[in-house]
Amino acid sequence: MRAGEPLVLVLGTADWDAAVATNQHRAVAAFARRWPVVFAEGTGTRRLRPGDARRVLRRLLPAALRDTPSRAPRPVPAGAGVLSPRLVPHHGPGTRALNARLLHAQVRRWAEHPGPRVLWTYTPFTYGLPALADATAYHLVDLLHENPGVHRGRLLSAERRLAASAGLAVATSDAVAGHLRRQGFARPVLLPNVADVDLFAGAAARRTAPREPVAVFAGTLAAHKVDLELLTGLARRLRGTARVRLLGPVAPGTTGHPAWRELLAEGAQVAGPLGPQDLARELAAATVGLVPYRLTPLTEGISPLKTYEYLAAGLPVVSTPLPAVRALPGAVWTERGAEPFTGRVLDLLAAPAAERAERVLRCGRAAAGHDWASRGEQLRGLLDGLLTR
Repeated sequence: MRAGEPLVLVLGTADWDAAVATNQHRAVAAFARRWPVVFAEGTGTRRLRPGDARRVLRRLLPAALRDTPSRAPRPVPAGAGVLSPRLVPHHGPGTRALNARLLHAQVRRWAEHPGPRVLWTYTPFTYGLPALADATAYHLVDLLHENPGVHRGRLLSAERRLAASAGLAVATSDAVAGHLRRQGFARPVLLPNVADVDLFAGAAARRTAPREPVAVFAGTLAAHKVDLELLTGLARRLRGTARVRLLGPVAPGTTGHPAWRELLAEGAQVAGPLGPQDLARELAAATVGLVPYRLTPLTEGISPLKTYEYLAAGLPVVSTPLPAVRALPGAVWTERGAEPFTGRVLDLLAAPAAERAERVLRCGRAAAGHDWASRGEQLRGLLDGLLTR
């Protein structure tokens, strides 16, 4: 580390080896291209559920005693390190002082860094770390207070406290930006989610076989976000002519939802979480990309990065009418209601081969520029400006 060089501490909301890569994983890679980075894995934003016991226990065990993930671990970029904070998994008045002491001790390398200290956080539960930082940024990618199981009041209160010390706020959608302004953050920067365009476009370019009659969803399968009933109706209509494929981890509680069992009974296929290369190949083989989210206060703020993954892979996109998903002629459709949604998917699957080939090119052009390479430059520029201020 060079003398006087900034050290960036990224407080995440997920584990580094989480099945789905998010903004925080990409930001670490972007910052590490220029500065040393420490990524602190998520300490939780919601109340504990029965299924969380294994994850909490794994965090508390020494590294040598932890179980091995069932998939290959996510590579850590050169210049970055990963920290698994051992805290009490509860954000309340009774644990605040203890967790502050524990967290400060575990980030001592950053706290005692002689050069500029940057805190880039995805969680509002920062336990006094902004007071040790020369610059603080809050990067909000979802309306966290709308997630099931969170203590809404404590999370909103933590955001208001953070607004008093953060020099920068970044939002992934207009709804998130509006929320940040109401919480006291001045002039949030709007950076909608993007994708690894080259990865998905490359997989599409290399495919020589015809695309399969598949409508695909890529992402976490959570019953409170994904409209399982909508997918069930779609799978029923496609049965015998096309397939619904679901690519991603299944969130706790989803398999117990009645619509989940119906969805599988109608022939929907679940592939589970895939690595980036495998996901790119799956999308390159499909015909239509789905964004079947429920319309709720939580999804009002979602900016689905899968939109640009689909487009880069040459897939037309059919979405429910989320505020952050804008219709794009010939490439992106937003449909309200099960019948229009299903009908649009059927039309796209039944289109003549020449029309589908033209649409692949149009979708690829729509994804151009919405990539992580460009976004990485923007993030480094924002951090540079934050340090200058």
